[in-house]
Amino acid sequence: MPGLAVRIRHVSKGSHAGSDNGAAAGRPVTPAGGEHVTGARHDPPPHRYQIRVRGRLDPTIRCAFPALQARVSGGDTVLTGPLPDRAALYGVLAEIEALGLELLEVRRLPPV
Repeated sequence: MPGLAVRIRHVSKGSHAGSDNGAAAGRPVTPAGGEHVTGARHDPPPHRYQIRVRGRLDPTIRCAFPALQARVSGGDTVLTGPLPDRAALYGVLAEIEALGLELLEVRRLPPV
């Protein structure tokens, strides 16, 4: 693209790309409660969603939502399934918009 400038920063092996030059990389983090925090992350379980769009989706369009099950309900299509996080939900909603589908309803289902 014309006018696009890219700056590449070289980080040598063993150094940290942050502003502290790696000084904080080996220090443990202690939150206000006093317990030690490690690098392990405990992601919450995915939420299940039910997303209703107007019309019956043909198999080609259904392929745009591989993580979700599709079923016809009246004249609409209901997509149901787990999504790992909010970003995944927004991705599905963006795909619905990009395909020109009419979004009717989004519901987060109770845990199973």
